[in-house]
Amino acid sequence: MVMYIVFTMSTIFVISLVGVSSKPSPIYGGLGLIVGGAMGCGVVFSFGGSFLGLMVFLIYLGGMLVVFGYTTAMATEQYPEVWVSNKVVFGGFFLGLVLELLVVMYVLKGGKVNVVFEFNGLEDWVIYDT
Repeated sequence: MVMYIVFTMSTIFVISLVGVSSKPSPIYGGLGLIVGGAMGCGVVFSFGGSFLGLMVFLIYLGGMLVVFGYTTAMATEQYPEVWVSNKVVFGGFFLGLVLELLVVMYVLKGGKVNVVFEFNGLEDWVIYDT
């Protein structure tokens, strides 16, 4: 059950980052960053990093709220651009979601995905069990 919750939070995390990268109005971009930060902290919580997750949540989102407030004050528009107001922006957002869905379906069907970690030269920065 926890695996499905982490998978769902990871999916929402990536969707929020796709939403930020499609460059809507700063209001909606800030909302995507806040959702992405919350989901990232939720993933950290689920792996047992309660203190780290709480600190990142408080510090990151506290800083984001300040930046978000200044950004919205400086870039106030009468008709803010949303993800569906421009065909190109909506197409990029939709294409990103479809590509993410295709990768997830490939992995869930049993497709082999190799992840390579290079720990050479990191010395005491990496702690791992053998």
